[in-house]
Order: sequence, then structure tokens, then C-alpha cells
Amino acid sequence: MGFIILDRQHVGKPNKPDDLGAYSEICQDHEAHLVAQYFLEVECTLRALGHHVVTISDGYYSSRHKRANEFFAKAASASIYLAGHLNAGGGDYSAVFHDHRSAMGADACQFIAAQLAKVEGLDDAKSIQANPTDWTKNAFHTIDGIFAGKGCGVCLEPFFLDSRYHRHLMNDNGLELVGHAIALGVDAWIRSTKRG
Repeated sequence: MGFIILDRQHVGKPNKPDDLGAYSEICQDHEAHLVAQYFLEVECTLRALGHHVVTISDGYYSSRHKRANEFFAKAASASIYLAGHLNAGGGDYSAVFHDHRSAMGADACQFIAAQLAKVEGLDDAKSIQANPTDWTKNAFHTIDGIFAGKGCGVCLEPFFLDSRYHRHLMNDNGLELVGHAIALGVDAWIRSTKRG
């Protein structure tokens, strides 16, 4: 089956050891903690479906990308790197970003967004091309080192942690639903690569 790397970003950066990402007044928790919760469901679901999963959360993003590419070079199947985040800014949509140079990433994002759109409140799930020169540049830099490798990179921002529209997702059940949807999207994408 597929090979998936889950990278819980923000945490583990040598220059910012206390970074936990954005803080949500709604649930009084940090982005990195909420990502860990939805990533747990992503990992458990993908493993149950027969995929290989590796989790990382330390080092500069460039070193994480290098490690991911080393894994992918040896993988015998479709490979994907998921950079785990949550959004801020009060929006009402779900976003998955792919490197503008990657057709494989664009394809994977479509599958993930389609599954996220089935979660209550995330019906406006968008697959967005990330570029280094516009408002998507932060998402781009979370995955830009994956383009040179065999797999593809996706930056996940499945909901806004400061939005009243997504309040219902900021609990154990909501985070499990989000993680499950992401996992099903990844699984569907991997299966589509076998058919293609």
C-alpha cells in the first residue's frame, strides 16, 4: 500500500522550542495540540487500511523534507508527506495546499478535500495551489522541499481554530472526524494511483 509521513509542524524547531502555533480562545488550546489529536486518527485509520505511516515532529522544515525524501526514495508505492496545521483568521472553509509545481500533489489534494467536504461544516473544502510569491507562501514553505523527491507534499489546514463556524470541531469527536476524513482522502488517492 502507500507510504505516508505525518509531520506535526510548529513543534520541534530548534530556533523556536516553545512554538505551539496559534492559540484558540474558543477551545483554549494550541494548534500543535489539536493537530496531534487529528493526526492520531489519521495514523490509526491509515494503518488499519494497510498503509505504512511514519510520524515526525522535530528539526527545521528543510531537514524534515530531506528525511521524507530519503524515505520516499526507498518506498515501493505512492508516497505523501502531510504537514499538519490549522488555520487562523476567522474563515469558514477548509484548505489543503499543494506545491504549484506538483501535479501529483494537486491530485492528492482533490481527494483529501472531497473527503473533508463530507464533514459537517467543511462543505467548502478547497484544494489550493501554493506559491512562494503570494498569500499562500507560508503553506508553500511547509512542503516546498518535497517537490524534488519521489512523493508529494500537502499542507493541511482543515479548519479555522478561531472561527465560530468550526467551533463544533474543536473537541475529541470533531478532531477524530477531521482526521478520519483526511485518512480516507489519502487512501482514496493512493488507490487511484494503482488504477492509473
